[in-house]
Amino acid sequence: MGKRKPEPDHAGINDGDHKSKRARTGKASLIQHDAAEQGQWRRNFATDSADIPSAGEKNEEARAAEKLANRLSKIERRKQRREEKPAQDPTSIEQEQEVIAKPGKEDKIMLTNKQKYSLPWSSPRGVGGRMLDLDPVFSEDEEYLFVPFKQFVNIYSTTTSLLIRQVGVSHHHRISAFALSCTDSNQFYIAAEDGTIQLWDISTGEKIHYWYTDIPIYALQSSKLVGSKASQDLVYAITRKGKRPWKIRAYPLEVGGKAGSGYTEGVTLRTSKEQITSFQVLEHGRLIIATSGSVLSLGYAELSNQLPLSEVLYTWRDVECPEWISCFDVRTIAPIADPRNLKGSKDSRTSRTAIVVGGLKGSLHVYDDLLGQLILKEKGSDKASHVDLTSRKQHWHRNAVLSVKWSRDGNYIISGGLETTLLIWQLETGSLNTLPHLGASLEAVVVSPSGSSYAIRLADNSAMIISTAELKPTFSVAGLQLPSYDFFKPQLPFLSNVDVQEEDKSRSQRLRFPLVSGPSGLLCAVPAATSSRIPFALQQHASFLQTVDRTSAYQLSRQALTRTQATDLNVGPESNSIQEPDVVLMQISRDGQWLATVDEWKPPKRDLAALTFNNERAREEQERRREIFLKFWTWDGGSQTWALVTRIDDPHPTHIGVADGKNQVLDLAADASSNRFATIGQDGNVRIWKASARQRHGSTIKNRQGQGLVNWDCQITIPLDPAASSGQTYTGAKLAYSADGSCLAASLNSASPWTIHLIDPYTGTATTGPYGPLTGVLYGLGIIERYLVILSDQLRVWDLVRQELSYMYTLKPRDNPSSAQPQTNHLAVDPVRGTFAIAVPYINPVPGEQRTKDHSQLIIFQSANPLPIHTFITQHPVSNLITIYDRPGFIVIDSAAEIQTIVPQRATSSTPMTMALPPTPPATPLRRGLENIYGHKPVRTEEHAVLGSFSKTKSALSVVDHRIDEEEEEGEAVVVTQEALAKVLDCGPASHAMPPVRELFERVARLYAGRG
Repeated sequence: MGKRKPEPDHAGINDGDHKSKRARTGKASLIQHDAAEQGQWRRNFATDSADIPSAGEKNEEARAAEKLANRLSKIERRKQRREEKPAQDPTSIEQEQEVIAKPGKEDKIMLTNKQKYSLPWSSPRGVGGRMLDLDPVFSEDEEYLFVPFKQFVNIYSTTTSLLIRQVGVSHHHRISAFALSCTDSNQFYIAAEDGTIQLWDISTGEKIHYWYTDIPIYALQSSKLVGSKASQDLVYAITRKGKRPWKIRAYPLEVGGKAGSGYTEGVTLRTSKEQITSFQVLEHGRLIIATSGSVLSLGYAELSNQLPLSEVLYTWRDVECPEWISCFDVRTIAPIADPRNLKGSKDSRTSRTAIVVGGLKGSLHVYDDLLGQLILKEKGSDKASHVDLTSRKQHWHRNAVLSVKWSRDGNYIISGGLETTLLIWQLETGSLNTLPHLGASLEAVVVSPSGSSYAIRLADNSAMIISTAELKPTFSVAGLQLPSYDFFKPQLPFLSNVDVQEEDKSRSQRLRFPLVSGPSGLLCAVPAATSSRIPFALQQHASFLQTVDRTSAYQLSRQALTRTQATDLNVGPESNSIQEPDVVLMQISRDGQWLATVDEWKPPKRDLAALTFNNERAREEQERRREIFLKFWTWDGGSQTWALVTRIDDPHPTHIGVADGKNQVLDLAADASSNRFATIGQDGNVRIWKASARQRHGSTIKNRQGQGLVNWDCQITIPLDPAASSGQTYTGAKLAYSADGSCLAASLNSASPWTIHLIDPYTGTATTGPYGPLTGVLYGLGIIERYLVILSDQLRVWDLVRQELSYMYTLKPRDNPSSAQPQTNHLAVDPVRGTFAIAVPYINPVPGEQRTKDHSQLIIFQSANPLPIHTFITQHPVSNLITIYDRPGFIVIDSAAEIQTIVPQRATSSTPMTMALPPTPPATPLRRGLENIYGHKPVRTEEHAVLGSFSKTKSALSVVDHRIDEEEEEGEAVVVTQEALAKVLDCGPASHAMPPVRELFERVARLYAGRG
């Protein structure tokens, strides 16, 4: 029996293999290393109160010790049997679960494989994602545009912007490069990070061949092998394995025979200790131009039919450029004007090249026939003294040039960068044409084969095609605009500017952005642009609202939520970027007609340098000048946009006598039963917000469409902690409504122990139950039927009716700092369907390497069942986890900006074993308050007695809301006009008798009561 491989140190809720009798009976079994402490531990963490052994049982310790010994022996036998079995995929459909205690730590619980069940939930492959940092590619006939993503290449029609076909690699790998075939225009190559090269057919979407190189590939170029067969391509690639030197290798790939021809041997053409960032191959492989930092390398070789590729020698010549090379392009000019100038030299070229280089500091450098100049210099002749290796310089970009291309006729240079402007340089006259206001930074520019259009990839995860004649877009596609931190290619080096003087390597990337699910799709608060090459140069502030389709990840609409600089120059007088507000919270009402957002803004420190003397004083001034807005938006069906209705400045004002600063809004929640929202702030208060009719002189103000206008204001304020008024602030908080809106759970998170408050949102009564004190960071809070779900360092599920802990799991800590934990631990609750899901970090060691891969473990529970009904491992860390708006299931957004929908399978499948639950108490009439939870005798009034008759009907909640709305309207002042009063009193001509006084009195009373 071979030695068993050590188990990977997974962070999160662990999976293992174990089986017990208690799982078969539907009750979680508990194992304790110390039999003497078994009873006490069971009393603290048992899932059923009936399982707690009574003090009067005889020989309890002896029985527990014997049971423990038998169970441990079974575990040991299973371990021995597993050593002979191959390792199972952690996402296998057969899962076994048991709640056990870690030896030596009574409060640590792990989830191990215990009970086999079939998964009733489907986990389809993610959609969307960020476009890769690769140039889009036109087909030879310009009918298609190839846009690469992480695991697939989308083929779009250039005339309709529709997706024609999607081809890709396995979900375990990612695409690193792709290129069209030079021998067949209907085929193209895809290279994966594991070194696999695949050949695909464009028309059929089928994989033709694939080859293994066993070396990660970072860039790919194809060329026709000189004197080769028509079916053979010569593929050039930039490779690097581990920490070994960078290489440019060539792979002769022949199509024919059976697909999957196995390993292909390549030939190394150049080796460099410095990173080779990009390269291009010209003249069928005779000329290779590569960049490495600020060095431009030119390699030339003689190729013939008789000379094998392994014997081809390239002569490399290096040129130092004035700045770090961020991009470049080459064009070939044929033929050479006077080939006799090269007589007697080693140069037998029949053409010359022109090179344009884009720099990190924003300059463009143009070299004309650089290789010819270098060869003349090496000859040592009289002409060598006149060789000039200097470049022509053009400068307009204020930051790095991200893409530069030659036009097909060679008269123009097209460039783009962070300035959201496409530049067209005319070399003969030096004139410059611009196409501004493209909405985001230009990361790639490609010229079509005929030169009639430009393909542009923008930093907002969109691509478009612009005609060269009119400079108008003829094609456009856009995806989810969230940033992706799934880097494969190295980033550009840091360059200090007026905004960032030093690189902050400790700065953590922002993973979580506000995201909600609505009737029109996914509503995401996104930044204006993100870049995988220079993330330090772009802000991470979410200032736009993007609506995308969750099934295809295509953009449906986009609009600004804060003041933005979308069309203006986004720089100050000192070339500093203007900082935009950041949307930190967002929620949508249940009917999808109201949207609430919270955005913040504070001035940068550099703007306060003249007012402050040190960093501490600058931080205080920033907090004092912080702006916090709570905004309410309504859906405008005519314009298909969200219209701002009410803006509330400083929704949680600072108490008098407290130090300068604004109280941040820590959480925002929407009532699922009515159009109400709740906020909780650093002041320790919960505020309920509700819309009321906007009136003037007693009449409701209406818009042009005849619809009544409303205002949003605070209906009630509930203080949770009186100590907050003395200046104490909190670092985090969570809110959660019940499905019927009768209960609001709230918690304030701080360094000291904290607890959960249950609030009656109608009366403002707040009560604390036996749910604390708790410690650690609070990641999520939710109410499902009779259960309260708390996600912190432990997952706790409390029974609100029985006032006891139903079950609990302790999350295994991971090695990242605690500040990043709230971005990687998530809780999503579906109170209508009684399910909830959690996402926790899952670290997977890479075999043979001293590094790990970050994943997330998603686990779905039924609220009454401590055993998960579904669990799987995601390919990337989860950045957002929410509930689907109109159907059961959950939506997962990962750090690669991919959307994954987890829904129950409609097909009938075996259900997991459930725990034995205590008998359900008899049904009681519906009450709005919390008295039925804590057992207090409710105070019944006449109004409650009237409403109680409707409590058993389906429309009870709507009746309650209707009566409350009427009471609030009655509290408002009613203005009676003379015309309305005259209409009531003047009942007819003077010859007619007046109606009875009682009837007149009732009419006037109804009029003044607002019912006339």
